[in-house]
Amino acid sequence: MSNRSDVLAAYQTYLDAFMASDEQAIRACLQWPCTFLLEGRVETHDAFPYSPTELKRKKDWAISVGLEIDVVSVSHSKAHVLLRNCERLRPDGSLIEQVSAFYAFTKTTAGWKIFAMSGMEFPA
Repeated sequence: MSNRSDVLAAYQTYLDAFMASDEQAIRACLQWPCTFLLEGRVETHDAFPYSPTELKRKKDWAISVGLEIDVVSVSHSKAHVLLRNCERLRPDGSLIEQVSAFYAFTKTTAGWKIFAMSGMEFPA
């Protein structure tokens, strides 16, 4: 497998864990400490800063569709992945928001891991 394929597979593993709200699996996908670029600030954490389960409950978020994922660049030790667009939907199929995100990966002895991320949400 090429580095690009490996990075995409690592991102898919993270995405699957996030959608399943599997916090242990999410933790395994990240290199700790991990940096989160938030609204006007940067935070570095030793644990995921929020609960996917709580986020989904709060937003009434059932599913994500229309994911446009691009492995932008890969070197022997670092990669950039862009989630260009994604739509989060309620159980009735109505749109909650559109999302875009950026992920920086590093190659570790355990494989590709996310070491930094930034997301933007655009309410419907």
